[in-house]
Amino acid sequence: MNKTALVIVDFQNDFLPPDGSLAVNQGRDVLPVLKRLLDRSEWDWAAVLASQDYHPRGHISFASTHGEDAFSSKRVTNAHGLEYDQILWPDHCVIGTKGAEIDQDLRQDFPAWDDRMTIVRKGQYSGLEEYSAFDGEINDLLHPKDKPPSSDGSDLPKGLGPSDKQVAKHLRDKSIENVVVVGLATDFCVLHTAMASLEAGFKTCVLAPAVRGIKEEDIDKAFETINSSGGDVVGKEDEASWRDELKRWTSS
Repeated sequence: MNKTALVIVDFQNDFLPPDGSLAVNQGRDVLPVLKRLLDRSEWDWAAVLASQDYHPRGHISFASTHGEDAFSSKRVTNAHGLEYDQILWPDHCVIGTKGAEIDQDLRQDFPAWDDRMTIVRKGQYSGLEEYSAFDGEINDLLHPKDKPPSSDGSDLPKGLGPSDKQVAKHLRDKSIENVVVVGLATDFCVLHTAMASLEAGFKTCVLAPAVRGIKEEDIDKAFETINSSGGDVVGKEDEASWRDELKRWTSS
């Protein structure tokens, strides 16, 4: 029985050039690889998850919320009382906007997986930053929730690790043992998702030809962090042969 899940991270309009408010350079270049991974005649994922950054206006990560410059850093206190340095982003993936939508070219391949696929929405509480897909909440592919939560997140349980949250439980319910992470951006949400997957106890890899990041030096650091934490980076040395390498990884 196949025990591998594919997790597609944040392939949304606001992260895609040319018009995304937080576009990842060359982010759209991974689309052919993502579409090939969703070819059901070639791959038999036991589960497919697509994460969706899904922010209310006034989110804690928005520069506009604090009256500061985008890409600056500010000491903030989140809804759980944790004080930390927050990178302030341009408004992005705001609920109800086109920027929050998953790319249409990718979405058209989702119906083939409707029996195995879920949408994971993250960052929907105004007072909590959530980079990892493992921090998100499960939504049905065909019938996602109409209304986001109105809470700032202060009423959510505090101190839960990735293993205790919805996504990890969902994967365990499906007897998943291996997780393949793809999407955007390598040095933020892809990295955090891969690290959370490892922490939750899943054998984890990132497929290099299917990810893009913001800063080249931080992309390399992200790959090094994943490797040193027990994860794998597949296809980094020879992107042309990624399919065979990934097949070997999923069957090992």
